Amino acid sequence: MVVILEREGAKRCALEAMNIEPFTQKPFVDMINESHSRRIDYYLVRIKCANKGTLKASNTYYCYDGRQMCKYIFEMVISPEGRKIAIKNFVDPIFKETITEMAFFRLRYDSETPLRAEYAGNHLDFLESNSFRSKIFFKEDPLDSLSVNFQFKKIKNIPKLNKKQLLSIFLTILMILVISTFVIVTLEKKRDNKIDVRAGDINYKVKIK
Repeated sequence: MVVILEREGAKRCALEAMNIEPFTQKPFVDMINESHSRRIDYYLVRIKCANKGTLKASNTYYCYDGRQMCKYIFEMVISPEGRKIAIKNFVDPIFKETITEMAFFRLRYDSETPLRAEYAGNHLDFLESNSFRSKIFFKEDPLDSLSVNFQFKKIKNIPKLNKKQLLSIFLTILMILVISTFVIVTLEKKRDNKIDVRAGDINYKVKIK
């Protein structure tokens, strides 16, 4: 039993329906039948990765359950600007290779060929379209299903001063006060001396007259 993955302008791919889906550990055929029995389209993800050590895409495809793969790849970011969907991990969950292509395929429950999977969109469609996300998760709210990443600026804690630092600050303030007092007293004495000299000169002039 084979699932045929079709995409316009690309070669057909085949997925053995009895293969075990990595996230759920269930055969793909069981998940497809379960979804179709509830009259729900089944979505799977086909990814293509870069060869290790290069940026060139390999010729190997990997398939995963659509919803489970979205929970692994995407996250909901909450920041002062609001909520948005963002990419969390763009690597294959098993082989840890960088993903170069991520495509969603839909198997219609009302199709005469239920094992024929048609191309439905890519990761950009998931990021940008709430309608597309709702199709993948059906009645499950995508925003509630994805992991949450809070991105708020952390308030820096004011470092506490230890006893040595407090003593140093106290001595510095004390020295400033002592020096300031000394300067003020010195200036006051000089001013008083000038006043006494001027008063003596005035008295001397008065007596002569």
